[in-house]
Amino acid sequence: MLAQDRDTGASSAGVTHTVFTPENERDREEVRAHLQRILSSSVFLNSKRYAAVLKYIVDQTLAGSGDRLKERTIGIEVFDRTPDYDTSTDHAVRSAVAEVRKRLAQYYQQAHRDQLRIEVQPGSYMPQFRRAAAPPSITVPSGPSVPERIEPAASALPVELPRTRLHAGWLALACLILLAAAAAGWMLLRSHDTYDSFWNPILSSRAPILLCIGNVEGGRRPLDVMPVLSPTLSLSDFHNSPSETVNVYDAFTSAKFAGLIQASGQRFDFASQSDATFTDLQKGPTILVGLLNNSWTERLVNRLRFTVEQPTPNQVSIRDRNNPQNHDWSVNYSTPYLDLTRDYALVLRMVDPKTEQMVVVAAGITVFGTSAAADFLTSRREMKKLAAVAPPGWENKNMEIVLATDVIRGKSGPATVIAAQFW
Repeated sequence: MLAQDRDTGASSAGVTHTVFTPENERDREEVRAHLQRILSSSVFLNSKRYAAVLKYIVDQTLAGSGDRLKERTIGIEVFDRTPDYDTSTDHAVRSAVAEVRKRLAQYYQQAHRDQLRIEVQPGSYMPQFRRAAAPPSITVPSGPSVPERIEPAASALPVELPRTRLHAGWLALACLILLAAAAAGWMLLRSHDTYDSFWNPILSSRAPILLCIGNVEGGRRPLDVMPVLSPTLSLSDFHNSPSETVNVYDAFTSAKFAGLIQASGQRFDFASQSDATFTDLQKGPTILVGLLNNSWTERLVNRLRFTVEQPTPNQVSIRDRNNPQNHDWSVNYSTPYLDLTRDYALVLRMVDPKTEQMVVVAAGITVFGTSAAADFLTSRREMKKLAAVAPPGWENKNMEIVLATDVIRGKSGPATVIAAQFW
């Protein structure tokens, strides 16, 4: 069965492959035969370790157990690990699956004509199956017959134009038109691919997406410790408690992401950073909104190249570990908010090494940066900026991006990419 438009991707040689789910034994046998061709190729033939991983996850998915594939399960079943082995120190499965992705890409570069494709998206151990879509048929409308061309008399043309020069001119003009149309189409396709390629690892998940918003309590308590509210707390105090209060700009940002998820047909859950637990983040993909007011975001960025620092109570900076002398990406919270002219934000898309799930982050130094980051991530037009800085193969990489936005009297403008890291 073919999936919706959002699952469509372009492969080599311009062939479009669409996600499908094998629903009968004929489909499953087709996938198994394709898998056998992959395993028999030079890419996998001499690599029993990676071949075993690929065969296991495909067989489990065809058997209907793909959504239960986890790092620990693969470690036990394929690598003979004990059920209680430490996945935080033993990276055998993660390394093997990353190599499987790399080798699959290498195989399809060599096998351009394959009608089927098997892909393993970042952040997931369940493979996707794609089938080449049939090219659209073109119907040439019938019309009246073209009358026979009548050559003019020789006396009507005092000087005959050189036909070869005339034909060459029309040919050159036609080529220019075709090149311009191809360039415009390529730009449109590239922006389309950028947006979909960024979001596909999140939106293709079978698990609901957790949309986790920062609140006033953010950063004030240890992670994974639920807030303690007195049972005698009045309703008024409850409504105004730090754990229940969010900034209206962050609420708008969460609404933009909720609209994006809903438009894709995917399910999602809301949680504040106070309510969300580590167990919640392990269940599926997460979108984190907020920086200083979201402890889950701070946990992620602490070990990355671009991180957040607060040298004074009012000064907040995004710092580049590779260029510690740069102090430009900074905001002073004592500035009157209508006088703020520039804000900065971090955008992440990465596999959380602790939860082993894909995470997207929109986190500004202030709410204006967070809002600009959300506009960047939810706009196909804005995502063209990512394509301009991304390296080849970025679709399967983790990424951390620093954005800057101009702020005019409390309103943020379009974001500009000022730094990026892919790995």
